[in-house]
Amino acid sequence: MKLAVLAKIKNYFNKQIPDEFAGISIHPECVRIVKIKKLETGYECFKSEEYPIETPDKLGRLLSLIIEDFELENVRTGIVINNNKTESAQIELSELPVADISASLPWQIKELVSIPPQDMICDYIEMNIQPLGQTAKAQVMATSRAYLDTIIEPFHKNNAEILAITTEQFVLARMQTTEDAAQLLFVQHKGSDAILLILKNQQICFARKIRGTDTVINMSPELVLAGGSDNIAIEIQRSIDYYESQLKQPPIKNVLVAIAGNNEAVIVEALNSALPVKTLQLPLAQLDGESALEYLAALGVANYVMQEGKNNENQS
Repeated sequence: MKLAVLAKIKNYFNKQIPDEFAGISIHPECVRIVKIKKLETGYECFKSEEYPIETPDKLGRLLSLIIEDFELENVRTGIVINNNKTESAQIELSELPVADISASLPWQIKELVSIPPQDMICDYIEMNIQPLGQTAKAQVMATSRAYLDTIIEPFHKNNAEILAITTEQFVLARMQTTEDAAQLLFVQHKGSDAILLILKNQQICFARKIRGTDTVINMSPELVLAGGSDNIAIEIQRSIDYYESQLKQPPIKNVLVAIAGNNEAVIVEALNSALPVKTLQLPLAQLDGESALEYLAALGVANYVMQEGKNNENQS
């Protein structure tokens, strides 16, 4: 599976590949942006900023301000949309529309998601691992067309270039470095549903969004150890059982967690006591003295944009 993008503006061909790239991640309460510079090996993040979202209707105006502040007119930019603005559903592969999928699929899944079909944009992936004895499934991702228009319009007005619009799930998958072994990744931001992924070779084998687990962020360490993290452990164990038993896959190598706030270490301690598989903190670099978890999605999509630039340069 390749990184799925809900929208692409492909006017970047036949241009000189720049050395600077930007990544924007949109969250319920703020927009975060990073600017990175391509190095001989890897990249350097040399600028980052967080902009609060006063009200949802001001998102477009805020993005215009960000384009001006970060001088994005000649910088290739990737955008990660708000995790709470996407919904997913599974349908049988045989039920995928044969023709004009983009127009037909919203009406096909209208009973499975809350977004009106006339305002829905869909993308789907064919899962590489399917349950034995069951009909093959496709995972459909959906978001609002009006929401995407709010994001894209400021870039068009300012002649700034968007290379990709995607979701945090696919960015996280592309950031996996372990090869030939499945890992479970649990990511919890403040005020958002948790993301649970099982990844192998940068491919999503299993994906869920989990509600209600963000309460652990503000618990005392004593409460976490007294059972406050049990809901997270239960959801992780259920996902492991499905992957290993229902999908008949080899055991998960380890569980990696990235959780906002100050409780991450004690949550890992509690999970190691509750789960049969080793649980580790997702290794994250520090960024301007702040936890890189806050900027993880923005850094990930900026790196993706940079890699796409390299690929296009190599192909030209």
